[in-house]
Amino acid sequence: MLTPTYSRRRRQQESSKNDVYEYDLISDKVRVQVVQILRSGMGSFHAYGYEHSGRELYRHIVREMRREVGVHELVQYASDEADELFKFIEFTPSVETWLDAVEYCLRGIDYLIRQKPDDYKGRDVRPDDAIDEFNARLQEAALGYQFVSPDIVRIDSQLMHKEAVLPVLILLNQERFAAAEQEYRSAHHAFRNRELEDCIVDCGKAFESVLKIIGSARRWPIKNTDSASKLIQAAVTSGFIAPYTSTSLNHLKGLLESSTPTVRNKEGGHGAGTVPRSVSPELAALQLHQTAAMILYLAQRDAALTAAGE
Repeated sequence: MLTPTYSRRRRQQESSKNDVYEYDLISDKVRVQVVQILRSGMGSFHAYGYEHSGRELYRHIVREMRREVGVHELVQYASDEADELFKFIEFTPSVETWLDAVEYCLRGIDYLIRQKPDDYKGRDVRPDDAIDEFNARLQEAALGYQFVSPDIVRIDSQLMHKEAVLPVLILLNQERFAAAEQEYRSAHHAFRNRELEDCIVDCGKAFESVLKIIGSARRWPIKNTDSASKLIQAAVTSGFIAPYTSTSLNHLKGLLESSTPTVRNKEGGHGAGTVPRSVSPELAALQLHQTAAMILYLAQRDAALTAAGE
């Protein structure tokens, strides 16, 4: 939770009129804030003159980032790997590599440091506090990214992210939904990297996987090769989707059939032919959000029926 200073209250009042995010420009202020957050969460490189886990974490991240960027040094004249990493985060012009480096750091905080906090010297904040402040700083700066363990994901609407995307990422973090979680996170990765057709295809895969997982557990007459339309029909026939009137049933069935599967089939699931296809960011964002909403509905419906003994 950020301190509610006068300037912050004023900015929040002005920004509350719009839900618009920046994706292609990381301000100097945010870069410095993020470096300070990561330094507090990861601790020092030098600690009492002996080797410790924090030093190895810095070295590992720097080695990985050097390979990703394709350089022998991320920056020149760094005093050690921590200095090299933080100078890179502060000054790299590439948003993509900035996000990669920060994501590596946050994963280290979230997994390694959380498990053995005493092995990392010189830390000022707990892992949860570092992650919460990172997300809060980016939200305040209207940067359209958030860390949702274990990834940085792109968001286009804070309301949709809060009400649909985040609950789905949490829900899919169950063993039985492992394949669907990987596919949906892959869609977010593709969206962040502007691979928009891949984003749509992966959304379709995640949606179908959830239907198949629920359908198999409920013994619907389905095959692993069935299309989304057949899976939806099986859900309707089995009574899993059961509106109170035939009109409502048809409306719901039409909504399911005309959303995720249709967009995927028309824009993503087939060859482009002789004319290159261009998927707009707006369509890909819509797909991410409606896929999340559909998966959330299916999972909640499944949970409600299970709780009722059905």
